[in-house]
Amino acid sequence: MSAKIIVVLAALVIAAVAAPPPASARVLRFHAALDGKSGMEPTGSAASGRAAIRVDTVTHRVSVDLDVRGITIDDLWDNLVKAPVGPIHFHKYMVAGDSVLALPLPFGPDYHATRRGLRVAMKAYDYDTGAELVKSTLTFDDFVADLRDGLIVLNIHTDKFNPGEISGKVVAD
Repeated sequence: MSAKIIVVLAALVIAAVAAPPPASARVLRFHAALDGKSGMEPTGSAASGRAAIRVDTVTHRVSVDLDVRGITIDDLWDNLVKAPVGPIHFHKYMVAGDSVLALPLPFGPDYHATRRGLRVAMKAYDYDTGAELVKSTLTFDDFVADLRDGLIVLNIHTDKFNPGEISGKVVAD
């Protein structure tokens, strides 16, 4: 092998090692336990829910796997089922009970009836698309910061309790 070829091969190896790794997703993990006993307006509902939330900080996509017991798809607030925003939302609650609707989970094929209630399995939902539906004032970066600070609540609106039958604070895993 000639010296020139060895130098070229060595340069290629050095370049490959020194090159930055390809951009990869940074996925933040959160969860929420929903009930009717806590939140801004406790309802006393016996329903409950558990959500796993994944936020991709590179693609700005949010995935939600929500299992609810004691609330069926038919129980969801009809007005919001028919609306583009859907009956399940992430809210940022502030002082004096005011809230900002941060991100909706639009009703559709991601909602499934279960034997004991319902399940929502929404994968890679674009934050900007959802925030635009509700004219949210929270940017993606604001949303992530508020998730990290424990200021975001997941809320399920029903015919029986329009403001929200069950809710739960979103916390980091």
